[in-house]
Amino acid sequence: TEEGKRYLSSDRNGGQGLDDIYSVEALNKKLIARVKDCDDNMITESFTAMLTEKDKTGTIETTRGTDGSLNADLNPESNFELKISKKGYFSIYDNTLSTVGLEAETLEREYRLAKIPYQMPVYVDIVYYDLDKSLIRTDAEPTLDKLGELMQKYSFLDLRVASHTDSRASDEYNEALSQRRADAVLEFLNKYNIGKERVRAEWFGEEKLTNDCGDGVPCPETDHQLNRRSELVLEAFPDPDKDYELPKELLDKDICDELGIFEELQRELNAVPIVYFDFDKSNIRPVHKKELERTAIMMKRIKNLNLYIAGHTDQRGSEEYNKSLSERRSAVVMKYLVNRGVEAARMQHEWFGKTQPIHDCGTCSEAQHQENRRTELKLRK
Repeated sequence: TEEGKRYLSSDRNGGQGLDDIYSVEALNKKLIARVKDCDDNMITESFTAMLTEKDKTGTIETTRGTDGSLNADLNPESNFELKISKKGYFSIYDNTLSTVGLEAETLEREYRLAKIPYQMPVYVDIVYYDLDKSLIRTDAEPTLDKLGELMQKYSFLDLRVASHTDSRASDEYNEALSQRRADAVLEFLNKYNIGKERVRAEWFGEEKLTNDCGDGVPCPETDHQLNRRSELVLEAFPDPDKDYELPKELLDKDICDELGIFEELQRELNAVPIVYFDFDKSNIRPVHKKELERTAIMMKRIKNLNLYIAGHTDQRGSEEYNKSLSERRSAVVMKYLVNRGVEAARMQHEWFGKTQPIHDCGTCSEAQHQENRRTELKLRK
């Protein structure tokens, strides 16, 4: 009928007359599930679906509607589980499907399949070594502790270790030394029960120096120190041949935003440094060179990030002089990163003189003046 009621006539035995009219009531409920990608387009093929009724064996047959939706008949007053899978995408699990108390004829769902961001670097750090040594220094332990804790918390993170030496000694000796440095990182992480399969170690000897301190070139010790290092890169979903399940840590995140994972970890790690300067100076201190090395590696590894650089001064001196000084401070940071291989087009630098102090000083301590003399770095999409 126009109201959607259904009837049939039949002369089956047991009726009231020769031909009787029967009303038809649907006992099964209908499932309609629409699967979309991150651009809100319907996915109509190339995914598999497995629908089961809880506490029962076997699977329930599913079909595809003319619009590509997933359809199935569901028993009334029952609970169900659905898994949707597609190669290279996070699988979808839904154990909330239920017809218990459902008065409507149809149970509708909409799901979103998100691509797995394979081998996505989410954090970079560096540990340094003494000359001709591979022991983990005390100043490196907090970095490795943080990485170990993070790998324990997030099972989808693996660590890539790339170890290096300075240019002193022979190529053969330095290659072996860099291997020992990589091994030292693995050994340190043992206390966090991080399996060896989650750590990939590489060693390069003196092959990849961060500066021009090659064989026979006179360099200060601070520059040689920058070469004696292990670069540590945490990668999310490192195996491109593996179908990863959506980690429980990301269930409440927007998984269609590939940077969502990255940004979440950045908030936890405070990964981008602030560069401080001496009074009336714009040269980079050796301690900040180490932090900028880490930033350079991060920028080179994570290609869809840009960097915003903002220069500031303390409040002593004229406004005009301080604006020029803050410009030099932001420019020197950008120049350092360009020299380390970061494209200038991915960076923006501005300068504010003394107009945006951390401490608005009438009378300030030297420590407060120091906090004002800074260049701030911020990562942006």
